[in-house]
Amino acid sequence: MFRSKVVAVLAVLVMAVGMIGFSGVTRAEAHMDHHRMMMRMMMHGGPIPFYLMNQDRLGLSRDQVSRLMKLKESFRKTVIMEKADIKVLHLDIMNDMMHRKIETSEVKKDMDKILEHKKVIMHSYADMVSKAHLILSPKQYEEVKKLWREMMMMHHGMMGGGHRM
Repeated sequence: MFRSKVVAVLAVLVMAVGMIGFSGVTRAEAHMDHHRMMMRMMMHGGPIPFYLMNQDRLGLSRDQVSRLMKLKESFRKTVIMEKADIKVLHLDIMNDMMHRKIETSEVKKDMDKILEHKKVIMHSYADMVSKAHLILSPKQYEEVKKLWREMMMMHHGMMGGGHRM
């Protein structure tokens, strides 16, 4: 009797694990993976790594490569410094929130400072992308757009045909 119950429980476990293991990735999970990839790309130099990865196909000169690298490095330094300030403000907020009587005006000021630091990152990103595009010649820019579309088509083809609304 005990043995048959153990066998039945094991059979159910094996089927459950099998069903979970083969269920695949949901559309929402795939979209979040795509979102995380895009955010990572934004924080690590926007389109510049893509340009550098395809520098031979684009025919980038040494000067262009050097300028793109400096632009990316400058942006990353800005992000590092702004994120450090955000973390310090987060710590201050969490410390303020531990008191029975919370000084909400102080907490709100720190929250506003966090938003300002995030705004600096976003503005720096827009500036970096704008400058990166101008480093490329018009012909190189058209070629990189074509390469980007090809990459996105391949990526979305692997995900099951792209996004559907």
